[in-house]
Amino acid sequence: MDDRLWMYRDSPQGLRRMDYCNGVQGFINFATSIPRNFTDGGIRCPCRKCKNLKFLHQDVVTMHLLTKGFMEDYLCWYDHGELFVPDESMEEQVVGSTSSASNMHEVGNENSNPYRNMVMDAMRMSEGNVRECPIVEEEPNADAARFFDLLRDSDEPLWDGCTNHSKLSAVAQVFTIKSDHGLSEAGYDKIIEWARSILPEGNRLKENFYAAKSMMKPLGLGYQKIDICPNFCMLYYLENAEMTECMTCGHSRYKPRTGRGKTLVAYKKLRYFPITPRLQRLFMSPRTAEHMTWHQSHHAVDGVMVHPSDGEAWKHFNSMHPPFSAESRNVRLGLCTDGFNPFGSEQSGAEYRCLSSSVD
Repeated sequence: MDDRLWMYRDSPQGLRRMDYCNGVQGFINFATSIPRNFTDGGIRCPCRKCKNLKFLHQDVVTMHLLTKGFMEDYLCWYDHGELFVPDESMEEQVVGSTSSASNMHEVGNENSNPYRNMVMDAMRMSEGNVRECPIVEEEPNADAARFFDLLRDSDEPLWDGCTNHSKLSAVAQVFTIKSDHGLSEAGYDKIIEWARSILPEGNRLKENFYAAKSMMKPLGLGYQKIDICPNFCMLYYLENAEMTECMTCGHSRYKPRTGRGKTLVAYKKLRYFPITPRLQRLFMSPRTAEHMTWHQSHHAVDGVMVHPSDGEAWKHFNSMHPPFSAESRNVRLGLCTDGFNPFGSEQSGAEYRCLSSSVD
């Protein structure tokens, strides 16, 4: 069973190796291909917690394996009928290699629901052979419950008999229109009010922006609000988080209170979008994960530069940091301010130019 070492290979915190994700999908394909494995619509879950003692829907088994890992000493899938499958073609369905990530995601289903795939990618799962929202034997936690709600929304028609839009797809597309055309929340609500009035009675379109935002929130990548000096002198952050006035210009952090209001309102806030979860999201979708590691697998041609990895700076960085460069999923960030003038147009008419630099 040497080809199944992926089941117990260590991985960086918060991430799963692509060969592990492929292997989990292969295990699900194998287990669900044998009818005797099913009991009450579920299969045994071999995660560290369930240890083949619970029968769960294949979606839940997939999620358990991706989050908890396989139980110990289960290189041979004896509880899932492996010893009873003499057909060699069946063994080929047991994916234990690091096959293409796109093969894992594209299961040959031309009618694949892209919004369902979006939910699965956001929850670090691949769609595989999902057909129905799962009915589980244990109470799901809050994150799992939100995930299952979104899966149902991705399949539930916008109204009974609707075939081209689901509850989730309608909200996602209206959100895109709002973003592309800079609609205000009030404008969004008016459009939704009008749309609901012409849709069939009993339609499931969310009634306003607040309800739609709450529905889409689990798919998003949140941000952190940080109070700042209105003159842009400092951030009220970390060791300065409790300060009430700017240490540079002395401007008050908060607006004067009016009436009986007890809430302190800052003059100005900064929205910080952490980069780590956004980079991790690129690896959650098999389609983008393949592009994120392309630099490791592509073959460079002498004298031709088609990617920064072909350049001398990249190669020099690799030679200086061998452990970092050995992992293809490590990301190099390039900072470039080409054409940006940090000194303002009044102080200097010349543009400030800086070449990109790589940092780990």
